[in-house]
Amino acid sequence: MFKKKSRAFLFFLFLCFVLPLTVLKSSCASGAAVPLAAAAGKPRTYNNAYKLLKNITVRTYLKQVPLKFVKYFHFNDFVFTAANINTNYINSYSIKPEISNARYSGWHTVLIKFLDKKDGLLKGVAYVTFKTEIYAPVAAASRTIGKFQVIKPEDVKISYKNIPALSDGYFLNKKNAAGREAKFIIAQNAALTKADTERKRIINFGSRVNIVYKRFGLILKTSGTALQSGALDSPIRVRNAESGAVINCIVKSDKTVAVR
Repeated sequence: MFKKKSRAFLFFLFLCFVLPLTVLKSSCASGAAVPLAAAAGKPRTYNNAYKLLKNITVRTYLKQVPLKFVKYFHFNDFVFTAANINTNYINSYSIKPEISNARYSGWHTVLIKFLDKKDGLLKGVAYVTFKTEIYAPVAAASRTIGKFQVIKPEDVKISYKNIPALSDGYFLNKKNAAGREAKFIIAQNAALTKADTERKRIINFGSRVNIVYKRFGLILKTSGTALQSGALDSPIRVRNAESGAVINCIVKSDKTVAVR
C-alpha cells in the first residue's frame, strides 16, 4: 500500500512540475511563438525583456504613423517569436526593429534584429506580431435619421468609433455634420459619414430655375428645368426651356444656376 501511494505521489509531481518544464524548454529551443502573456510565468529577466521589446515595437510603429490620432491608438495581442529572449541578451546587442506593413490598423509584423555593438554584425532576430485599432471621437447619430432628412444638431452626438473602419469619411465635431441631408436611412449610434450624408439640397429635381451665363463681361439669362437635385455650389444638369439643350451648371441659390 505504501509503495502504491509513493508511486502515485511521484506521478503527481511529474505532471505538475517536470512535464511543464520540459515542454517550455522545448518550445523556447525551437523558436516557437510565445505570447506576451506567457512571459508572466517566466523569470523576471524574461518579463523585462518582453516589456522592453514591446515598448520598442510601439515606439517604432508610432514614428511611421504621423497621425493626429496617435493618442487614440490601441495596441493588442502581442506575440513574440524568438528563442531564449532575456534581459542580458537584449542589453548585449543593439536593437534594430523593422516594420514591413505599418498600416493604420489591423495586424502588423516587426522584424527585430540584434546587432553586435562593436562591428554591427547580425547576432539574432525576433519577430513580433500585434494588432492596432484607432478609436477616436466622431459624429454619430443620436437617433435614427430618415432618408432625405436634414440632420439637426440634436440628431448628432459624439461617439468613439474605429476610425480605419470608416472608409467613407467622418466628421470630428457636431457642427460639420449638422445641416447635412441623409442620403439613406442612418441607424441610431451609427457614425455619420460623408458617403451617407450630403449638403442640404436647395434645388430639387424638376424645379424651375434661372440660368445665368457670364463670359467676358457678357451676361445672359434664361430659364430652365433642373434635371438633378443639388446643394449650394454643387454641379447639376439643367434643361434650357427655349432650346431644349441640357447644360452643366453650378447651383448658386435656390432659384439660380450658373453655366459651368
